[in-house]
Amino acid sequence: MYWNEINPKIQNVLFKFDDSDVKKDRTRAVVRLKTTSTKFVNLFFSSSNIHGFNHLTTEKRHFIERFLWVIAICFCIYGSVVLGTSTWTRYQENPTVISMERDYKEWSTALPAVTLCPINNMDEQKFEEMVEKEFPGYSEDEKQEMKAFLEMLANATYGTFDNVPFYTKITPDHYLTIVEKLQIHVLYTITNSNMEGYALFNLVPTISELGFCHTYNGEISQYNDFNYWMQNNRSILPPAGSLSGTPLDGDVFTQITSMNFGYMGFLHSPHEAPDIANRIYSSPESFYKTLDVTALSIYSTPEIQSLSPKQRGCRYKHESNLELSPIYTYNICRNECRMKQAIKLCGCVPYFYRPTNHKICDVKGMHCLDQYEDYLVKLRNTTGDNSKVNCGCLPPCDDVSYIVEGENTIQWFLGTNLKWGLIKFPKMRLKRNLLFGLTDVLVSIGGTAGLFFGCSVLSFLEIIYFLTLRLFCIIFTKKN
Repeated sequence: MYWNEINPKIQNVLFKFDDSDVKKDRTRAVVRLKTTSTKFVNLFFSSSNIHGFNHLTTEKRHFIERFLWVIAICFCIYGSVVLGTSTWTRYQENPTVISMERDYKEWSTALPAVTLCPINNMDEQKFEEMVEKEFPGYSEDEKQEMKAFLEMLANATYGTFDNVPFYTKITPDHYLTIVEKLQIHVLYTITNSNMEGYALFNLVPTISELGFCHTYNGEISQYNDFNYWMQNNRSILPPAGSLSGTPLDGDVFTQITSMNFGYMGFLHSPHEAPDIANRIYSSPESFYKTLDVTALSIYSTPEIQSLSPKQRGCRYKHESNLELSPIYTYNICRNECRMKQAIKLCGCVPYFYRPTNHKICDVKGMHCLDQYEDYLVKLRNTTGDNSKVNCGCLPPCDDVSYIVEGENTIQWFLGTNLKWGLIKFPKMRLKRNLLFGLTDVLVSIGGTAGLFFGCSVLSFLEIIYFLTLRLFCIIFTKKN
């Protein structure tokens, strides 16, 4: 018999019968679920060794007793959450301590590095050869126009970009390559006193925010080398090494004599790069400059490497998050921040940063940057509140800071000379050490749990057991 042949009244009766059965089944299922859940919660509270829970399910307890125990348990939960959160916040924000060491006879101090940038950094003979080879047929006026442009470009930086004349016959993408071709050939002689790891290094070509320069005793200058950039290399290079000395070595100094150029220079750590915001020590040709330096070191113990950079408040060299370099230093981070601010303000970057996908500033772009010189050099916001730009740059975990206590410049008839060194060795240094580690966090949180609930590790395992294996067994048994 087909369904449509059944009497409609009978169909209605059947539908009502089916609907009522379904509703009854659902009601029974809900009742069974509530009953099972209640039994499961009672089982957990009565068998758990966490203090206070068993009073909620014990028979012959008055309602007021249960209510008071609920209040007590809520208070304990609140107290444990507050203290546990405080402990975790301390671990995340302040787990290290900086202490002072005074056994200065046991350590050596690095000699500061210098970066020298020639004031007139264009070789006229190389310019003539380049014009004959790459721009044949140029008139004398065209040569002079190009020469004036390249002379200003080779020495352009924040504060002097406005001096660069308009010139459109060379595209911005070729600025870096052409300026590198026209560098002067530097002449110099280096002498230094006997130091630990005594060696005579040479001036290493490097690029800074003052253009093409030369660095002595710098370990990371090789990452700002023109050839390294052009190869699009981002590999970690073997350490170049640096000079250092101890109090037993006596006076520690280095001299670069008979230089054939005047310079603008930076004095910085061997593990750092120059920064345009740092103090610049300049000298014209045929002058003798001396710098008397003192130092203060800070180093980090191996234990803090287990912390994140945000927790320890510093970053190791190999933990680079920078676009410009595969290694991290504080000044390179600031260079990158300054580059990003230039993009934000003028839509382009100066040619002396590592080539990336960003647009290189033409003359119009450089003039734009010159309008924001103070904001870019000091990394301040242009909103008028004089606030600093949040660059997110953390200091290095191991570093040496230098203070120039004496500077003297005199005219010298034997070329341009520079002498610098440590006039006295530091008798203290700073140590960044782990004060509150993960073990301390576990002990503190465990003590808090014991104070408020009288529970242990087994108590927490018991909670996991009830919510996983025991719950599964109950559900599986009910289904069967």
